[in-house]
Amino acid sequence: MARPPIEPNWITAARLPLSPLAIACLITGTLWGTVAAAALALLLEVTDLADGWIARKYGVVTDFGKLFDPFSDAFSRYTLFLGLFAIGVADLWMIVAIFYRDSSVSFFRSIAATHNHVLAARQSGKIKAVVQGVGTQIVFIALALRFVNPEWTWLEPIPWWTMCVVTIVTMWSFVDYFLGNLPMLRSAWSARPSA
Repeated sequence: MARPPIEPNWITAARLPLSPLAIACLITGTLWGTVAAAALALLLEVTDLADGWIARKYGVVTDFGKLFDPFSDAFSRYTLFLGLFAIGVADLWMIVAIFYRDSSVSFFRSIAATHNHVLAARQSGKIKAVVQGVGTQIVFIALALRFVNPEWTWLEPIPWWTMCVVTIVTMWSFVDYFLGNLPMLRSAWSARPSA
């Protein structure tokens, strides 16, 4: 099989510096900064699609990549959400809820790893990722349009309500992951370490 044009893990790694850069642009409070942040947020989503597609197409899926990809996703999107909180678009309860969900799923993955099992992505996690990615774009577009057309006051509540929907879907994903992995968690609760 042919070698991929670029190692998928490098594409995944690229998301880590891009997300803080997007926030640096966003907090300038300018039209160009908001547009740049929106473009970088879109690039984050494109790389998220690209790394998995390349890994599957060229048969270079690895256990490391299976863990690195969701970590990079959570790191990138959570960084964007912190930026939206910093400019007053998102409430603290939204950020806390999203953080609790991602931290919990990371913990579930760690528990699975101690039992020599890689926690597979659930459908709710994929839906959550799509909603977060699309939701972030809606927020940035609404913010940019407000700069261009300040008289469009109907745009003002859209970012907050979008973040509200993102948070609700994220918490639903947490419940699904928790219930779906409850047997494993129960088994691990009192399991003794192997010799």
